[in-house]
Amino acid sequence: MTPTTPGAPGRPRRAETDASIHEAALRLLRTGGSRGVTVEAVAAASGVAKTTIYRRYSDREDVLRAALSAVIVPPENPVGETPRDRIRWALDQTWHQMSDVLGPGGLATILREDDPQFSELFRGVLTPYTDALVELIRSDIAAGALRPGLEPDTVVSLLIGAYVGELVRRGAVADGFIDRCVDLMWAAMTEDEARSRARR
Repeated sequence: MTPTTPGAPGRPRRAETDASIHEAALRLLRTGGSRGVTVEAVAAASGVAKTTIYRRYSDREDVLRAALSAVIVPPENPVGETPRDRIRWALDQTWHQMSDVLGPGGLATILREDDPQFSELFRGVLTPYTDALVELIRSDIAAGALRPGLEPDTVVSLLIGAYVGELVRRGAVADGFIDRCVDLMWAAMTEDEARSRARR
């Protein structure tokens, strides 16, 4: 039997239909921003009829909210043997949300604030990950692995900004860029004694 999700009484909803709608909406978001996500465009991109979409969602806003809600998941606990490894891992998860969930189109919507009702929702895709990164840095400061007086929020903003800056300059973010960013920030985040202890 085909899996279903709850829908209108007497009308079962096929889970794969919703998934197709969500995937199409996210593809359109990544390439064209929130303004590119219309019911007509989603229907064309997903192969799902407009009438079917309207039976599930009231309008484009409802489609986009449902698509984003489906991919907003809690961040996993950082893994790695050293504080630097764990920070790098957590940053990679954050950058993944920026590249694979929001994409250039979603990020542009946040930066331009041209669709205010969605800007906060888009930030919600990143907030659990940036908050986890802030808390990780804060705990490493308390443990003595990072230098006293370091401001976790500032560090995270710089690390997030590095992704956006590279995207603006190059049009894409290369795989090795994250390690160069962490190496550069690590030197500023640690003192000699803390740096030595963190790598043991």
